[in-house]
Amino acid sequence: MAEKLKPEEKRQKLARAAMNVIWRDGYHAATIQAVAKEAGLPAGGVFYRFPKKHDLAQAALETMEGEFIPLLDSIATKGAVGDRLSVFFDYLDAMTPRRVSHGCPLARLMLDMPDDPDFDPARRTGQSVFTVLINWVANQLGEAGLDAARAAIEGRRIVLRWQGAIILAHSMNDRTILDDEINDLRQTADALIRRAE
Repeated sequence: MAEKLKPEEKRQKLARAAMNVIWRDGYHAATIQAVAKEAGLPAGGVFYRFPKKHDLAQAALETMEGEFIPLLDSIATKGAVGDRLSVFFDYLDAMTPRRVSHGCPLARLMLDMPDDPDFDPARRTGQSVFTVLINWVANQLGEAGLDAARAAIEGRRIVLRWQGAIILAHSMNDRTILDDEINDLRQTADALIRRAE
């Protein structure tokens, strides 16, 4: 007999399912039934916990935030800056197959959300995740010796290039685009660190 899930565990399972369905199908094509099926739970549970579709978007973004930010925090305490950035780029490499197949889940949802005030909290959550990512890279470069303004610019450029490569690799269904860009980003970060020393 399957173990009965607690209410918070059901909510988390549904939020993760919402993230996966929205990532795979897009926000507009995602349905309550698809989220329920992905979670292996009744559709009524989705309606109960997420009465409006924008609630699903918020839950999906909070799931991304809840997974990505602790990952960055855990990397930030390991070794020298070059080592931390190497682990970060390894993480980007590990995500590559799904990024080529489906694009970036965060960007996809942010671009799909309607221009409606009900989505403002979800939009702020998504923007916060991107801001944390950019600032994390900038902070690493700052610790390596780049001045704060230059580190902020380079952190933004690194994330921008990665996101652009995801779009192109996904559009062209060509993994080498993203592999090449991540490899070049590693070299760019290494060169910035060497120049800052």
